[in-house]
Amino acid sequence: MYKSMKMLRTVNAYMRWSIYLFILMLAMDVCIYAAEPKVLYIALIFTAVYLVIVIALFFHKNRKIMRQLTDFGFRFNQVQRRMLLDLQVSYAMLDRDGFILWANDKFREITGMGFRNHCQIQEFFPQVTVQVLNECGNGMEMTVDDEGKRRRYELSMQNVAVEEQEEGDQEGKGEIISLLVYDETEKNRLRVQNEERCLAIGMIYIDNYDEVLEGVNEVNASLLPALVERKINQYMRNYDAVVKKTEKDKFLVLFQKKYLEDMKKDKFSIMEEVRSLHIVNTVSITISMGIALCENDETQERPYSLLAAFGAAKRAINSALERGGDQVVVCGENPDRNSFSFYGGNSESAEKSKRVRVRVKTDIICGYIKDAENVLIMGHINGDADSFGATVGMYRMARYITDKVNIVLDREMKTVAMILEQYRASKSYEEGMFISGAEAERRVGAGTLLIVVDVNCEQRTECPVLVGKAGTIAVIDHHREKNPINAAVTYSESYASSTCELITEMLQHLEGKTQQEGKMLELSADDADVLYAGILLDTNSFITKTGVRTFGAAMYLKRKGADMTRVRKCFRQDKNSVYERARIINQAETYMGIYTLAVNDFVGTKDEVTEIGSQVANGLLDVEGVKASFVFTQCDGIINISARSIDEVNVEIIMNRLGGGGHFNMAGCQMRDCTMDEAVRRVKGTIADLVRDAKEQQQA
Repeated sequence: MYKSMKMLRTVNAYMRWSIYLFILMLAMDVCIYAAEPKVLYIALIFTAVYLVIVIALFFHKNRKIMRQLTDFGFRFNQVQRRMLLDLQVSYAMLDRDGFILWANDKFREITGMGFRNHCQIQEFFPQVTVQVLNECGNGMEMTVDDEGKRRRYELSMQNVAVEEQEEGDQEGKGEIISLLVYDETEKNRLRVQNEERCLAIGMIYIDNYDEVLEGVNEVNASLLPALVERKINQYMRNYDAVVKKTEKDKFLVLFQKKYLEDMKKDKFSIMEEVRSLHIVNTVSITISMGIALCENDETQERPYSLLAAFGAAKRAINSALERGGDQVVVCGENPDRNSFSFYGGNSESAEKSKRVRVRVKTDIICGYIKDAENVLIMGHINGDADSFGATVGMYRMARYITDKVNIVLDREMKTVAMILEQYRASKSYEEGMFISGAEAERRVGAGTLLIVVDVNCEQRTECPVLVGKAGTIAVIDHHREKNPINAAVTYSESYASSTCELITEMLQHLEGKTQQEGKMLELSADDADVLYAGILLDTNSFITKTGVRTFGAAMYLKRKGADMTRVRKCFRQDKNSVYERARIINQAETYMGIYTLAVNDFVGTKDEVTEIGSQVANGLLDVEGVKASFVFTQCDGIINISARSIDEVNVEIIMNRLGGGGHFNMAGCQMRDCTMDEAVRRVKGTIADLVRDAKEQQQA
């Protein structure tokens, strides 16, 4: 209303300009009289005529003009109001308390407001509180789901300043809130539908094809692959998938993303179906799957790139095989599209009888060593005998090719103190062989090859900063990792007893190759001792996780001069440690009859406490009826969990769910920001969940 009155005053001012011009003409007449008095009469006549016309127009046409302007304004206001009422976008005006001052027909329709007035917005959208209205400022958007109507709305709110005409014709300002409501239900449905129809690329490999068919007659040798192929085709037919056999033990699968959730609910039962196939021998055949989603990724040059999805599927299946097989790895499920999700992995990794992979990986790593400006080798933080032995073994391998090799060793753990002391006193030790992390940072560069052993997680390496600075990275490990290092070459075999076993086999291959070339790889008895110590530690003196290749590696080291007595002396413990270990074992708690949990409350240095924890975890397995043990050790506000098993429980899956890793019968994890009691409860809860899932799978 105030704006309309202001417009009328503007029109009146415009009309008054005729009077102002009349005054101007009188001034002109005065000037004419001063210049030429005779002409004054003519000028006065024209001025008088102009005055008469102006007066006639002002008094005769003024009301008509005002009436027409008022009529136009009224009609324009009606049209504007009608347009707002008929607008297909839901629109309303609110006050600060959430009362609806005005709403158009569309808003009344979608909210069910009808012809009611003086309603509060909270009746229809409870999420729009008074606090939200006061904070909307110059603009706020929020998404609201109406579960009852199964609708989704996008709300857009904004403050609108309005001018008010108060008493005494004084101008004032107030604020109301404009609310736009967009019904996003159909748009959201189409988006979800589009996502569900995205293509998923899967690769299925038979893990132990050659091993299963060893000693099987020709009839059964052709029957078993046919049965596996039939199982895969039948399973994938339920999900409208296309299956193509690419090699004798490899399959390519294409299906829609929406079926992936169904597969997860089914717990990928194809794994168990294939595992149950037996013909002659007792070896179970297992398969691995790598799946990648071809989704919209704005970071890619081609958002829906099949080529990128195919490459991701290759990485996923390689990760599954490196972790021991018999599992499904999905790439692209999480917000970080390069991360992996793991399912399955219930079988212990089968030992490979062929050593083709050893030869290939050894040759590749040797090629990188030749091309590198310098080589740095490091293990994991809080290094043990396996980590230390692996670094020495790789040092000898790299030293054969180049002189610019160093081992990064920041802290000397008590567990390897005696081994390290004995090695430094030997003839095999070279001055400058070991360098600190700070020195390594000064030497690392784009031309550096960083070889990481016995660990495949950046944060658990001896010096994590080197991982980001090295030009090329190679990883040699035997653990299953959830988020592995992005390396140029990775040699990871979860079936292996230790990293020292893998490196010993690489040294064997390189030695045979150097003999053919007329050279000789130098591996002294002292080098053999530290490698043998690594195998001895991770196998618990050849009790757990040993295979034919483990003993083969030990025999090779024995031929090179490894002395069992010398190595055994390095693992001797003091009387107090033995007593504390027995005390903690005696206080252990049994859970579900087969799981044992113990809290390591030993007081000592960080190295001593960690060592006692690992020893207690191994010692608990000697108790009758115990199938898995979990030992909780607190150091520097972090709770370390050591998990061990013999053959029936996969502790790696349990630790994986808690953010850790490892392999079938030896794993661990760390927990931060929680008490010891909370950590114990979380482990118990995870065990209970896995037991329940296993029972449901058996019943299904």
